[in-house]
Amino acid sequence: MRKNLYHKIKKFLPYYNEYGFKEGYKIFKKLSSSNWDNINIYGVKHPVHLRINEKSDLDVFNQVFIEKQYDPNFYKSPKIIIDAGGNVGLFTVLMKNTFPDAEIITIEPDPDNFLMAKKNLQNYPNIKVLNKGLWSNDVRLKILDEDVAKWGIQVVEDNENGKIEAICINTIFKENNFDRIDLLKMDIEGSEKEVFSKNYEDWLPKVKMLIVELHDSMQKDSSRTFFEALNKTWPHYRLFVSGENLVVENLSFK
Repeated sequence: MRKNLYHKIKKFLPYYNEYGFKEGYKIFKKLSSSNWDNINIYGVKHPVHLRINEKSDLDVFNQVFIEKQYDPNFYKSPKIIIDAGGNVGLFTVLMKNTFPDAEIITIEPDPDNFLMAKKNLQNYPNIKVLNKGLWSNDVRLKILDEDVAKWGIQVVEDNENGKIEAICINTIFKENNFDRIDLLKMDIEGSEKEVFSKNYEDWLPKVKMLIVELHDSMQKDSSRTFFEALNKTWPHYRLFVSGENLVVENLSFK
């Protein structure tokens, strides 16, 4: 019995540390139940929805709201935000509650994740949710392995058999009449190698800040490809690590 109590307290502590006893316990109790719908979070306008049978949803929730791997204090009042690899929309939820005037485009290739993102974001204005993958060109993609966890979906280009539309950042600029992107978050499970391998010369200098998770274990030389593109287009930048992410600020941005 003591051992069980110890484990419960240990699991509860991160919620307590972030939200205090009352609000932290509400979240902890909800996530300890068999219903992960309508999770109320202090400071978040609308309830968050997770899938009880999808552990990766809980992992992403903890990354965003408990571990604060995307601490909004890092960013400088962004007005245009792209969430590439949006999963179930939790990063976008955090950004919209912190920067309510921001225009956000959330991009998620997996159909099930996309539907959950739509559900989590439906009550917020000025957000577009695209069931697409991010790529270097507007092509078609297919999911490499349907059986992996929902936060680890990988895609490959397949114009003949692919069922997923891909969009490139140049197209996002054109379709939305953007002249800049203030904050580009990218967690796209190795596809960043493709995004930064070509056709980045026009759009990358127009990005003020990047949040990127690099996946060399999924795509060899992803990091090298990313930094080669950055060094060609950003004369001056500074970076730091937050959780699994690199946060990079373009000091040459005008």
